[in-house]
Amino acid sequence: MTKTYFFYGTLSYPPLLERVLGRMPNMRPAFLDGYEPRTARRNGEDQPFPILVPSDLGVPGILIDTETSAEENRLAAYEGGYRLHAVEVVADGTGGTTPAQVFMPDEGAWEVGEPWDIAEWAETWGELATEAVEDTMASLADLSFDEIYDRRDQMLVRAAARVRARETSPASLRRQAALTDVVVRERRSPYAKFFAVEDCDLQFRKFNGAFSAPMERAVFVSCDAAVVLPYDPLRDRVLLIEQFRVGPMARGDGNPWLLEAIAGRVDALESPEQTALREAEEEAHLTLKELVPVAQYYSSPGAKTEYIYSYIGIADLDDQAAAPGGLDEEGEDIRPHMISFERMVELLDSGELNNSMVVICAQALIRKREALRAQFGAA
Repeated sequence: MTKTYFFYGTLSYPPLLERVLGRMPNMRPAFLDGYEPRTARRNGEDQPFPILVPSDLGVPGILIDTETSAEENRLAAYEGGYRLHAVEVVADGTGGTTPAQVFMPDEGAWEVGEPWDIAEWAETWGELATEAVEDTMASLADLSFDEIYDRRDQMLVRAAARVRARETSPASLRRQAALTDVVVRERRSPYAKFFAVEDCDLQFRKFNGAFSAPMERAVFVSCDAAVVLPYDPLRDRVLLIEQFRVGPMARGDGNPWLLEAIAGRVDALESPEQTALREAEEEAHLTLKELVPVAQYYSSPGAKTEYIYSYIGIADLDDQAAAPGGLDEEGEDIRPHMISFERMVELLDSGELNNSMVVICAQALIRKREALRAQFGAA
């Protein structure tokens, strides 16, 4: 037996509804008296979805009919992941009043925020929220509400990475992949905090045209990142930062303090360029004048999703240009070093520059140095 649902918020956005339900249903305009949509809040922080609260205003929305109990279970699971549950209401549809299910907030789950604007949400969050559905649904079986909530920022960051990943990339030598060349049979997420681990059962199309045998692969899921090496072409100076890194420590490195280029996570609503500029301010209190693209690459494609956007950042590196930086809430303790170009080359040759991001940027600067000095006025 089918059920009728009234949606007013994110699930009234057709692409997201289709992703959650598994098909595009017939959507009929409707109106629900006695409520209005308000932005959900938790601990004073606005969330990118609404809740219904009692009101004389009423709320416009849509009606849809499910076809199977599996669809109802998917809707209940998805909305339950946001601490919402279904209750029966009577909505005004085009054919008169209609009994329908609507998802209401669990008691005490959310604070009430500002009035909700679906058009504003769709412009800002629609594409990212639709991309994040896959992660949300995959997490429901393994994670508690609090664990899912704590991971929402990571889900949106990863969704933004998937949007960027769909951009056309060169394929002049390698194969041009089709959507049907990889079949993911099952995806699980047994661990998810700042990073996540996914277990995937999959098959891929081999070069002979046949599919591989089913295989299980573990993927370390991290975000896209931007890295920038500040360079002053007039003074021929470079800025490096130094900080403690847990990766080398866990490997057993006797000196887990690394010399690096400035780097950071590309947040959900940022471009990589915006990230590079922001991180320069946060990590070294440095304002960059221009970004020169270096390369885009996967840091370790055999097991990690991390994708790097790297730049050389044109800057004025006088003696007072930079200061110790980092965010206390992220446990950062960062020391800047302004050095000559020649000193950077010495550190590269000696192996003291020993992480891939700074090595790639330094090598690019060696190749681009004369052109940059000519372009920015240093003969």
